[in-house]
Amino acid sequence: MNNGDFLEEDGVMSWAMGLIAAAALGAVAGMAAAAPARLTDVQFIAANRCLGIISSKTLGTGEAAAFSAFLDQQGKSRDSIASDRADEARDDAMHEANRVTGERKDRLIAERDGPCQAFIAPVTQAGGAAHGGGAGPANTLP
Repeated sequence: MNNGDFLEEDGVMSWAMGLIAAAALGAVAGMAAAAPARLTDVQFIAANRCLGIISSKTLGTGEAAAFSAFLDQQGKSRDSIASDRADEARDDAMHEANRVTGERKDRLIAERDGPCQAFIAPVTQAGGAAHGGGAGPANTLP
């Protein structure tokens, strides 16, 4: 599959989601060891895309409940534009993950097991931020 096929097959929305995922990967890779207690809007949108992937029937994992609780906490007092885009990113990722096959499935598995783990692993290892009343040292993101 070349880039032209990707744009023709998935359209502009998937292309935009790819850019968001790439930006999130760059943001995660470039962060310092001390994580912010609150995700930026870009991180929040990217993390919601990850939630969509891990909540899907096809690619889902047992980590979705704790991660969803963390993102619910992060969504409080969030700008409505960021919340709407996060909802859209999550829904689009879940829809894509539920119908994906072949190379695209491998790409989503790589995203779930790679960049998404920077968001998911700290939360699920700590048991979810919603149980602790917010992000603290044990459940902040890298």
